[in-house]
Amino acid sequence: MRNPYVNKALAAYAIADSAVPPLVAVVRLYEKALTHLHLAREAARERRFDMHFKHVERSILILSGLDSILDMDKGKDVAATLRGFYRSLIRQAGTMTARRDPVAATDAVIRQLAVMAKAWQSIAAERGMVPTSTGAPAKGPHASVIGRSGDHAHGRILA
Repeated sequence: MRNPYVNKALAAYAIADSAVPPLVAVVRLYEKALTHLHLAREAARERRFDMHFKHVERSILILSGLDSILDMDKGKDVAATLRGFYRSLIRQAGTMTARRDPVAATDAVIRQLAVMAKAWQSIAAERGMVPTSTGAPAKGPHASVIGRSGDHAHGRILA
């Protein structure tokens, strides 16, 4: 059973970007989570902890959404690795505001997520699918971002 807040967040992405290839959808979700983490870091630096919490919460929703749609039966080791990665980041992000140095704690999560985002971006580039904020290349099957984002866990990302 999925968390209704996660469903709401993923539905918003589905409406906003309903015609992008699965790989591009995954890259965009990673980038959106990173954007929120960067905003959270800046808010913490400015000691605006209400905004820090808000942006951390949004990044956690994205990571939770990606985690919730992993297909553990089809994805096997890849899905298990991604699940561990997402849940580790979610745990770390959940404690950032309470840390002695929330800026450093946020930077640590940003670094980890950025490594994985760069990996997905490299895969997209190798397949000729460079995601942009203005639109996606017209390759691959088109469906809702919810279903397509789950494909990243079980090898169904199509070029």
